[in-house]
Amino acid sequence: MKKKSIAAFLAASMVFGLTACGSATPSASDVTSNRKPASADEQEEEVAEELELPDTLTGETEAEESEEAAEETTTSAKGVVFGSKEASGYTDFEYLMEAIIATSETKSGDKVSYSVYIPDDDYSSVSGAIARSSRMGVTFEIDINPYLQYEAEDYTVVENLEEYVTSMMEYASDSYYGISVGEVQELADGSAICEVSYMDYDSYDDVYYPYFEQYNLKEMEDGIYALTVVEIDADETTGKTADLISEIESFYQVDINWDESFADTKRAEFENSDEFNPDAFNLGFMSFELPEGWAKDEEESSYDEYVFAPDGNYALADVAITVTNDWTSEDIVSALLSDEEYTKTYFESYFEGMMDDITVEDMGETFMGRTAKITIEASTDDGSGILTYYMGQVDSEAYVIYVYSWEGASTEEVVNTIFETGVVK
Repeated sequence: MKKKSIAAFLAASMVFGLTACGSATPSASDVTSNRKPASADEQEEEVAEELELPDTLTGETEAEESEEAAEETTTSAKGVVFGSKEASGYTDFEYLMEAIIATSETKSGDKVSYSVYIPDDDYSSVSGAIARSSRMGVTFEIDINPYLQYEAEDYTVVENLEEYVTSMMEYASDSYYGISVGEVQELADGSAICEVSYMDYDSYDDVYYPYFEQYNLKEMEDGIYALTVVEIDADETTGKTADLISEIESFYQVDINWDESFADTKRAEFENSDEFNPDAFNLGFMSFELPEGWAKDEEESSYDEYVFAPDGNYALADVAITVTNDWTSEDIVSALLSDEEYTKTYFESYFEGMMDDITVEDMGETFMGRTAKITIEASTDDGSGILTYYMGQVDSEAYVIYVYSWEGASTEEVVNTIFETGVVK
């Protein structure tokens, strides 16, 4: 039996087929994913805004629109700053452009609109209560209807921002490394601010990128809260990024505590931490070390399955591994272990008479959570091989490492190395 024939059956018999699994999880970095749903009126307004016709067709001029926005906004702020009447129609920013955002989620029930300024970019997004855009490594978002804790009006601005940042970091911890969350502080104007930094791993380039974030929550009139989020990708900044940041600081009246030394400082801090392992292969959802000489086979690997072998050459290897993961709403490991006869029958159906033996073992708790080990011996007239599945699960995240050995080749070293050094996110 040729190696590829066993591998083909292996791929076909993915354990995930035993239960219903999803294919994606929410993005940890989506700062709008926790927003409260828009009201029916706001949804209609957003649709209308998305379908808005050019001024030449609606009969409204830009000046008229700006005047209307100013009339709808009641504020005591003065000058070209957030919340002021003077903000409407301002054109002297070099790197910022105007956007109009609005909400009817107010104490009075009246619609309130604001002129806001975001980085001038062709791919900006303005919808309902949110405006967002990116330029020169800076992603800026303002939301005047953020999802805060229940009965937010009963808490201080500091308490509301603390709860918001905490909930965001619960998502972020599944994806990012070296997360550092600063103390939420109250500013002189009564708003609250919090700084966050982290490393984002790019498995394709095998590089950790440093990010800086700053959250600012401010209570406006009529029960409105304005949340601004500044996210800076240090590796995408330019010599003019500081000028862009200065304009954001000027309009929103808040200092952004970032400078060009951030990237080097954050990298050094992370690389000297226990969380960083330069010898590990990092797949984003899992990292582990492998014996010397092992490497990823780029040709055999795909976007969701990672193949490793000595010299990175699966085709010529006597031992190789494949690693993958998926989201699931079921307790897959318990299902595998609770009914061994069903599990054996399931795999036998895929191997079409090629399987000589199968064993199912409960490994208990490993770095992948509770783990099942399924060992399959298969053969044809051309030879024999052993396929071993290691199936683990932590909450709704399921992991599979399947190890392939040809003609009795030992897998002990590679398996021991993985389970001694493995870490999941």
